[in-house]
Amino acid sequence: MIVHMKRKDIYTLLFGILCCAGTSLCFSCADDLEIGKQFDESSLNSIYENRVFLADGLSGRVSNVVELYVEQYSTTVSMFLSKNASTSTSAKVMIDETYLKTYNELHNTSFEMLPADIVTLGNEGIMKVAEKGKQLDVELTFHVENQLEAGKTYALPLAIADNSSDIMIKDEENRHCVYLVKDMRAFGDAFKGEDKPKGFLFFEVNDVNPLNAFSFQLENGKYLWDVVVLFAANINYDAEAGRPYVKCNPNVQYLLDNNETLLQPLRKRGIKVLLGLLGNHDMAGLAQLSKQGAKDFAREVAQYCYAYNLDGVNYDDEYSGMPDIDNPSFVYPSTEAAARLCYETKQAMPDKLVTVFDYGQMYGVDSVDGVDADEWIDIVVPNYGGTAYPIGNMSKRKCAGLAMEFNLGVGSNLSSQTVKHLLAGNYGWYMGFAPFPDRYNSIFRRLSGAEELYGSRLKEPTIFYKKNDPNPSNYPDDLLSLIHISEPTRLRRIS
Repeated sequence: MIVHMKRKDIYTLLFGILCCAGTSLCFSCADDLEIGKQFDESSLNSIYENRVFLADGLSGRVSNVVELYVEQYSTTVSMFLSKNASTSTSAKVMIDETYLKTYNELHNTSFEMLPADIVTLGNEGIMKVAEKGKQLDVELTFHVENQLEAGKTYALPLAIADNSSDIMIKDEENRHCVYLVKDMRAFGDAFKGEDKPKGFLFFEVNDVNPLNAFSFQLENGKYLWDVVVLFAANINYDAEAGRPYVKCNPNVQYLLDNNETLLQPLRKRGIKVLLGLLGNHDMAGLAQLSKQGAKDFAREVAQYCYAYNLDGVNYDDEYSGMPDIDNPSFVYPSTEAAARLCYETKQAMPDKLVTVFDYGQMYGVDSVDGVDADEWIDIVVPNYGGTAYPIGNMSKRKCAGLAMEFNLGVGSNLSSQTVKHLLAGNYGWYMGFAPFPDRYNSIFRRLSGAEELYGSRLKEPTIFYKKNDPNPSNYPDDLLSLIHISEPTRLRRIS
């Protein structure tokens, strides 16, 4: 277990303690109670105390990534309670630089401390009882000028410095929360506002250059797609080593080997790049790894993301055979095993995105080891024509409210009507799959709702990128020279 994420539901915990205490009394009364003798209730005092944990007030997460696209960003730090606070309840939050070493050791990371001069805690860090009664808040503000290296992740560990007598901090871990802060102001061409739904796009990289995300630009200069997925690398079984591993076909590996010219230009414009992973017709699968198997595979995924400067991963449970459960790396396929992999992946790369395609066994379990799914899933996208739903404490801001398949022309469209659906439902994402440049005419018609969503029309395409070419070609004049496989070698199933 990692310290910053091992947060049990405090309400369930308190209820469980009460139940256990009651049960213990019932079964031990014959041995421990004497008729006419006063029962000593001091052993039960702790169950009535107010148990707490510290987290970001807006997201409820104990490890929260903050991307700064403007000079000043504000949130709240909150102390969440198991029962209503009294009027005398008080606490103070402070920066705890000593905790950074512990955090880095737990995650095998090397984050540097966020400079203290960009951090302001309101009211000198003294928390106030919120209207909800079970929460104490204090404002946290980041004001950044030129103190940070662009795109680099810095850590800000916060801790409860002191507390009133009616609050009990059960574990040292509950005293802390950590902010992972990145200055993204130099990468803002895809940022269209915190409150706007974002675009999540899969590229069939066996056939299409991911730089084609640059073809989709609004008239105000912003890019439509916020995330692109390299679809896809695979989880495969290494018979010699007896374990699953990340396998990249030649097309994926070429992009990774040439990421400075074929991937990093996307990231420099604020478009995040994720490594897609799915099964590959053997017994290794994303939803059938044991606890240790998931931990080992997650570490390898993290190594890929850090080595190639990617923004995270997308998991898709397809095309896997049945595992050999005598192998300690595997268990029977289940949503629990898939959730474990997501959980372990987030532990291995806490500043990266862990995203899932809601298909097969990949999604549906709302906690792992008592840690809510909101802590280890960042985005979930649905099958074509569907809508993703939140689990645990997740909100719809992490869910795609519609999904479009461009190659076959199925699924929803980003239209005026579906934009209303996204906004009314407070969905944070919409998804597209397999945009081939020679089909831009039909694809761009399906995205007509961009103007209503962002207040700026989607421009007609003027460029596209041939496979593995870092230089743009003219659209549509150079389309005749485009080598295109009309039916991709691996299309996502439609159910």
